[in-house]
Amino acid sequence: MDRAIAAPTTRTVAGFPGLARSFPDEREWVAMDKVRIRVYYDFASTLCYLAHRVLSEVEPELPELGVELEWRPIDLTMAAPWDRGDSFAPEIRDSVRNTGLALGLDVAMPDPWLDSRPASSIALRTPSASAEARWRHAVYDSIFERKAPQLTPHLLALANELVGPQSPPDDDGYALVEECTREAIALGIAGVPTMLLDNWMVGGVYDGPSMIAILRHLSEQYRELGASVVN
Repeated sequence: MDRAIAAPTTRTVAGFPGLARSFPDEREWVAMDKVRIRVYYDFASTLCYLAHRVLSEVEPELPELGVELEWRPIDLTMAAPWDRGDSFAPEIRDSVRNTGLALGLDVAMPDPWLDSRPASSIALRTPSASAEARWRHAVYDSIFERKAPQLTPHLLALANELVGPQSPPDDDGYALVEECTREAIALGIAGVPTMLLDNWMVGGVYDGPSMIAILRHLSEQYRELGASVVN
């Protein structure tokens, strides 16, 4: 079963008293009346692509909510019972496609499961949120719109612009992805997409109004309780 498909609707992380310390700037976020919500995702995941599309559509409304999103790519194969290159049963593929159709997006799962580490390693090295967003949009467009399973010359040129000249991926490059993935696993994340704000965790894909309602609820909860949580 695809854990990305089965990601829980809501789940509270338990047993991590030091969780707030994983976010060293949260005192500043409270003071600025702005809440940063982390989004864990995998470029290979169709459900993550759908969440990316929905969140991109509602992005203009986020400043009014006082919310910022921090996108963190992981390698889901480190937490899932499948590996890069594996194929999925037709019923799983149909389920994912139906999820997209319910959102007005007709998207097919790439087959087999792609190696997302090259794209993710670049995403983790982008110097700013705007650069990360450019990279994420370009990669998702390449994989799911242009059906290109590997980094294309266009993407490599963009990577050179954003983070500098690219050499063939090595263990050090993928170490960043592994570190981010181990961080997510330690926080209790077993599927993507998952949004995380301190002790609150929300997984799954929702339509635009529902996504706004979730983000508003998380940010309001954090503002009411955030000072005590961080302290």
